Amino acid sequence: MKILYTSNLYAPSIGGAQIHLHRVAQAMQQLGNEVRVVTHSCRHRTDWLRFSTICTEENMNFTYQGIPVWQLGFSRSTRIRLLPWTLAYYGMIGPAVRGISREVRRLLDVELDKPDVVHGIRIGREFLSRATVDFAHKHQVPFIFTPNHHPRWRGYRYSEYDKIYREADALFVLTEEEKRTMVVEKGVKEENIHVTGVGPVLSAKFDAQLFRSTFDIPNRFVLFVGQQFRYKGGAALLQAAPLVWRSHPDVTFVFVGPHTDYSRRLFAGINDRRVRNLGQVDLETKTAALAECEFLCLPSNQESFGGVFVEAWSLGKAVVGGRIPPIAALISEGQDGLLSSQEPPELADSISLLLSSPQERERMGAMGMKKVRANYTWDRIAAKTAGVYNDLLGTQADDHRLANVVLLQDVQNNGAAEKLSA
Repeated sequence: MKILYTSNLYAPSIGGAQIHLHRVAQAMQQLGNEVRVVTHSCRHRTDWLRFSTICTEENMNFTYQGIPVWQLGFSRSTRIRLLPWTLAYYGMIGPAVRGISREVRRLLDVELDKPDVVHGIRIGREFLSRATVDFAHKHQVPFIFTPNHHPRWRGYRYSEYDKIYREADALFVLTEEEKRTMVVEKGVKEENIHVTGVGPVLSAKFDAQLFRSTFDIPNRFVLFVGQQFRYKGGAALLQAAPLVWRSHPDVTFVFVGPHTDYSRRLFAGINDRRVRNLGQVDLETKTAALAECEFLCLPSNQESFGGVFVEAWSLGKAVVGGRIPPIAALISEGQDGLLSSQEPPELADSISLLLSSPQERERMGAMGMKKVRANYTWDRIAAKTAGVYNDLLGTQADDHRLANVVLLQDVQNNGAAEKLSA
């Protein structure tokens, strides 16, 4: 198949959605498909409206870890044409989305040949996604969409994405709770929705002792991993820390993930050595941190899935996640982790419970690892993805190709590409 993926952000930009897309693209390429990605940026960006309209980056084509990528940038004249729509966006979202997406669509029509399958990913504003839908319809090919939906996305400001959900030939959602939301709240046909989950993104090689010595973390530590937005719960963890230290004064709280303006302000006045903010790190460092921590704590109040929980489980670690429906659908409370609100006393109680119970941590970590092997390996996700593509195309996958799908986990974890049959 010729598969076109579109996403406002793409790897090496740090974030669960873009990293997940990159792994899926690699898996599809390993199966012999022709893959191409269209994006606006491969950097860490949060100026969602500007970077996809009047502040786009350089228009260029390149290859990232074997995946052909077109970074779609606008000329000066195009940015001038888009300026009125950009300024009007929040006041008249529907017309603005259509006006901006027409400019994106025009470039897609010029640059791209007809694909067999088009798959869009939700990150940021709607313009590239809307243009992608229209591009697929023009060529009469299946359009698949991954919403990465957060529960708070309701109302007028999100209505254009709701339309895209309903227009898709298939939706790839990450949990059964997200599927329920798509059916009940967004009016998507249940038969069009497929639950895929997210696989772990970890380095096969890492040095745990080097991690500890580099960052001077000799003692036990609780780990936070995520982009440091307000909703992720960093402030709640900082407020819970003094309560935890009453009974566990030796424990360090380590934060890993790209900084934001919010997080810089949050950590500006903190000088306790038991709080360490490492910011953005490479994959080996993240893996070492997960391998060495007592457990992962990410009390987020907005998530579509929470792939870092799968990563922690893959290394046999217990987890504490936010008490919200998508995370409650992933974490089996009391079995492979705990759930907590962002109220500091409740969060501190959950943290202290696990710090005091090494056997419980080990048991939960083992249960989480079992869950990952049963549901969230990349071979399973690749098989589901390829199956939906082929079903939409009205074809049956070649038996030889399907046999190769089950080996993708070895490819991802061990680089054992030679195990794939020719």
